[in-house]
Amino acid sequence: MSLRQKAALSLALLVVLAVALVPAIQGIVSTHSHADESSPSAMPTPTSRTQGYDRVLFAGDSISVGRDARLLPESFRAITSRRLKATGTQSITTIAKSGAKLNYIAQSKTMPKDLDLAIIELGTNDAGGKTPTDTFRKEYQNYLKRIRAHSPSVDFVCLGVWYRSETRIAKALDTVISETCAQNGGIFIPLSDLYAITQNRGPRGTKTWKGKSDLFHPNTQGHLAIANRLIKELSLPST
Repeated sequence: MSLRQKAALSLALLVVLAVALVPAIQGIVSTHSHADESSPSAMPTPTSRTQGYDRVLFAGDSISVGRDARLLPESFRAITSRRLKATGTQSITTIAKSGAKLNYIAQSKTMPKDLDLAIIELGTNDAGGKTPTDTFRKEYQNYLKRIRAHSPSVDFVCLGVWYRSETRIAKALDTVISETCAQNGGIFIPLSDLYAITQNRGPRGTKTWKGKSDLFHPNTQGHLAIANRLIKELSLPST
C-alpha cells in the first residue's frame, strides 16, 4: 500500500470516528444546558413583601397612641415600628387619638398615598360605646375601601378589640373586623384573649409617659404581647 493510500485510509477512519462521537458529544452538551436552565427555577422566588414595607400606616385609638405603656418606646406601635424600620421601612404615618371610635379616624383628612401596609387598631371604643354592629360593619368596610383607593397594593392587618371577650359586643365587632379584613385580603389578629390576662393591664395609678395608668389599657407587658403578635404575623426580625 502506497503512502497516499495509507493517508487516505487514515483520513477515512478519522471521519468515521468523528461521526460516531457526535451523538455522545451532543448528549453531554444537552445535559449541561438542561441543568443550567433548571437551577434558577429550583430556587424559591421571594415575594416582594419579604423585602419589607416602604410605607406604613398605623390607625387607631389610645392603644395605638401608646396609653399605659411605661414609656412611649415600650408601646406596641413603637416596638413594631423599630422592627419595620430594620427591614427597610422608610415612612410610618400614625393617625390615632385617645377615645376615638372607628368613624372618627375614618373621616380624618389625613390619608397617605401609596401605602404598602396599613395596621388598623379600631373598634375598642365602639365596643365601649355600643356602636350598632351593622353601622360598624359599614364604617369598617368604607374605611378599608378609602385606604385602598389611595393605595391599590396595600396590605391590611386588622387588630381585634381590646375588650372582655365574653361580651356580646366584643364578639360581634371582632367578627365584623375579621370578616371585613378577610374580604379585603387582610389578616385579623385577635386581642381579647390578651386583654383577659390580668398581668397585661394595670395596676391602677402607675406613673407612665401619658399620665397615670388604669385597669383597662395594656401596660408595658400588654403592649409587648400585642407587638409580638404583629411581629410574628409580619415575619419581622426578632431582634
